[in-house]
Amino acid sequence: MRRAMATAVIAAMLLLSVTAVVSATGTPDTGTGTIKIGMYQDLSAGTAQWGTDSKKGADLRVKEINAAGGVLGRQIELVTYDCKGTPTESVKNYTRLVQEDQVVAVYGSLNSNTGLAVGPVAEQMKIAVVTRCMDERVTTPDFKPETPDNPGRVNPYVFLLQPSCYQQSAMIAGYAIDELKFNTFAMLFTPSNAYSYMMAKGFEYYLAKRGKKLVGSFEFQAGDLDYRAQLTKVKELNPDALFVPAYVTENANSAKQAKELGLKATLLGNNSWFEPLDEVAGESADGAYFPLNISRDNPKLQWYIEKYEKEYGEKPRLHSFSGWDDIGFILEAIKKAKSTDPQKIRNAMEEMKKYEGVIGTINMDPATHRSYGLTMSILKIVGKKFTTAEMAYYPKQVK
Repeated sequence: MRRAMATAVIAAMLLLSVTAVVSATGTPDTGTGTIKIGMYQDLSAGTAQWGTDSKKGADLRVKEINAAGGVLGRQIELVTYDCKGTPTESVKNYTRLVQEDQVVAVYGSLNSNTGLAVGPVAEQMKIAVVTRCMDERVTTPDFKPETPDNPGRVNPYVFLLQPSCYQQSAMIAGYAIDELKFNTFAMLFTPSNAYSYMMAKGFEYYLAKRGKKLVGSFEFQAGDLDYRAQLTKVKELNPDALFVPAYVTENANSAKQAKELGLKATLLGNNSWFEPLDEVAGESADGAYFPLNISRDNPKLQWYIEKYEKEYGEKPRLHSFSGWDDIGFILEAIKKAKSTDPQKIRNAMEEMKKYEGVIGTINMDPATHRSYGLTMSILKIVGKKFTTAEMAYYPKQVK
């Protein structure tokens, strides 16, 4: 509750800081020159690897579409700013993109804390944001963790293109229950990170729905790197599995410290257990399971992997795929709208069905602005390598 109240206060303060200039959303598009799409990502702070990967994927998509003639007969220009992973900088970036750069749509940050801050501003300034912020409150501001089946009103200007926190939590919990046959669980998370908090709440909700026991729930605060006290208590409880939904450094530290303490519980994670966690955690993370939007074992992804390696000389990571897909979604909306009018583009996003991204098919739900029917792979870490334990587990819609 404290975390939710703090988030609301921050969002309100940031909204007030731009209220005086909300009406100045730029001049009408003249129908000539480039079509500008905005982008803000963490390019220099704690999640800079994700933001940089996302930018590379987005740049590659724009390069390819421009080589093919652009959209509506015009070239695409991607205007990008570094939000440094903070809500304040993200709001500044979004406002600048709308007011100064006069973009027709925005591709937003990957961090839920930033999405919670930008969402109310986007609703005021009326330029759509496509995002990977998984906290349900980003797209449905009145969402309550206790009643997830009643999401409340939708933010008309924010769209999520991947499974949300509750959906992702249900996927990994469902796999642990149905396939691994686990019955008792503990979790370790940080309420200071909106993404981690909502993943934990979703996991807790799904366990209760399935009649499974959560024997312990432990918290740590932003900046904490030592979780031995919490993990010692987990060890005493001896659960079948420990769920840790945080960012790479925190996940890796929890894995290393759990191994040092001789914790026998199987580690379950979120999609932030992917690269570069293997480098940070080493063999401590062996045996962990987590859901991910991609699996490099998937033959359907090989064409993109080859394209990306040719362009950048490295393998694409998760958000390398996201950048390609999310910019592609915006471009498809512009095509369907047959216009650069931001409102018409927003309408096209809301009505989007069967948009084929490299990761999966997007069918936008107008009631939540989250795609339905998306799947994820369940990966297992073995010998510092990511192997596919289950392809596209839970293909049914998980609410």
